[in-house]
Amino acid sequence: MRRYPIIVLKFGSSVLRKEEDLAHAVHEIYRWVRQGQRVIAVVSAIGSSTNQLLAQSQAYGDRINEHAIAALVSTGEAQSSALLALALDRAGVPASIFDESRLGLRAEGAVLDSEPVSLDAEAVFRSLEKHAVVVVPGFVGRQHDGSICLLGRGGSDLTAVFVAQQLGAERCRLIKDVDGVFESDPALGKYPRRYRFIHFAEARKIAGRLVQAKAIDYAAHHHLPIEVATLGSTSPTTINDSAPIFYTDRTDLPQVRVGLLGAGTVGLGVYRRLSEIPDYFDVVKVAVRNVVRHRDIPRELLTDDPWQVVESDCDLVIELIGGLSPAAELIEAALRSGKHVITANKLVIAHKGQELRHIAAEKGVALLYSAAVGGAVPMLEEVSRLALDASIHRVQGVINGTTNFVLDRIAEGFDPDEALCEAQRLGFAEQDPSSDLDGRDAAHKLSLLAHSAFGAWIEPGEIARTGIEGLDVEFIRDATASGRVVRLIGEVERHADGIRARVAPAAVDAGDPLANTRNEENCLVVHSASGELLQVRGKGAGRWPTTEAVIGDIFELHRSGKLRPASLSIAERRIS
Repeated sequence: MRRYPIIVLKFGSSVLRKEEDLAHAVHEIYRWVRQGQRVIAVVSAIGSSTNQLLAQSQAYGDRINEHAIAALVSTGEAQSSALLALALDRAGVPASIFDESRLGLRAEGAVLDSEPVSLDAEAVFRSLEKHAVVVVPGFVGRQHDGSICLLGRGGSDLTAVFVAQQLGAERCRLIKDVDGVFESDPALGKYPRRYRFIHFAEARKIAGRLVQAKAIDYAAHHHLPIEVATLGSTSPTTINDSAPIFYTDRTDLPQVRVGLLGAGTVGLGVYRRLSEIPDYFDVVKVAVRNVVRHRDIPRELLTDDPWQVVESDCDLVIELIGGLSPAAELIEAALRSGKHVITANKLVIAHKGQELRHIAAEKGVALLYSAAVGGAVPMLEEVSRLALDASIHRVQGVINGTTNFVLDRIAEGFDPDEALCEAQRLGFAEQDPSSDLDGRDAAHKLSLLAHSAFGAWIEPGEIARTGIEGLDVEFIRDATASGRVVRLIGEVERHADGIRARVAPAAVDAGDPLANTRNEENCLVVHSASGELLQVRGKGAGRWPTTEAVIGDIFELHRSGKLRPASLSIAERRIS
């Protein structure tokens, strides 16, 4: 069984104060998924839910049933883990829930203050082969008779540390509302020193209210380092066996001035997310087609002239208007003026990517476009990562969700026109679906994947392409009858005489990873020269996955330290 690097992230009630905060947890989880990690997300109950449930149990008197208390209180973690899994699914990040029974988390001792002793690691590993994330309710276990027990106050910390040790995880990070362990309470006003490293014994004295003592003791016994950090942090405090070391400089991330091109479905989602964290981001200008229609954005930020965004004093331009022109000209002007650019525009990158990347490198700025392929499925990142570590032989993918839906409906007996109308009604197909059905959309994405895999820029028009619009209905239904599934597959492969790419429908066995995609799902299989296979899958399109991918690029750029104050003047004017 292939092992992926694993990080355990624990989200406590201090960061999940209300249900809306689950979106921040999704960002944090997606951050690590983009880096090729498999994530175990350990979740506490939201806000004051645990206290409310305890108070509810106490209303029944002093002589109370501890097993009933444990069963009642555990519903807080069950709810938060289910909600987080739903939020991840909406964002296009594949996740599965492992409650304490499925996890096999056995514990011993007092019903309300038990100690974990074992779990089913192989079940988790099997799930991680299919899903990037496993969500685990913290604080809860099962005793050997199957009854529910709790791991004591702050027990989600212990759950995270125990799971990390049992799985052999590379990292265990406890997400708190402060960025690590300080020598004194930072809320008192004076800025105290913050630990880079702190010994287990010292942490137990200083961080007793921040990290559960039982979790520190367990980690110390197993010599397991624990990271303590806030959301998005790049500089955690590590609790381990080393002598104390402090950070010498403040590590606060700067505020970034953002210009947004487009405030449609995705653009408005990006604007709302950035507006929720004004300490990090200041949206200074937003270009829209109709200023009057946009009442969710302050009027003073809006303009119907996209060049005003490019020529503003922003540090970062986010392009979400789509199409080839004027998007390409706007992106080029922004790069030439020394601004970083993030886009979801596969059309621009497929046709102009080589030129735009050259300009970005020349100006020392970033051009990021993760959302252009696969939505929140980190296809470009995974392919680029594997290309650095090993030689890639072939990349195959189902990278257009519209065709999945249409092909499946035809296989079920729908007429092709009926299948397409249903896809449009449900939002899986555009009003003009021609670029999906004739394979152009897949060819544009394949062009970007070819560059990530092989460093080769292939013009989309050079890719051999056959769509599904003229596909014989009987071919689809005969394949289904024989246990196969028809999919539109993009493939790019290294040959002795160069790189070959094509998009075409094919019948694949029902057990093939490419067959198991539904609706807007995408799947990519990367074949290394050594024969190793890497598979990534998830929702490849739609408002939430695309928004999540764009936000992922924004935070990645922010954490990289590449952002700098905007230029005082525009070096390059409009491109006519």
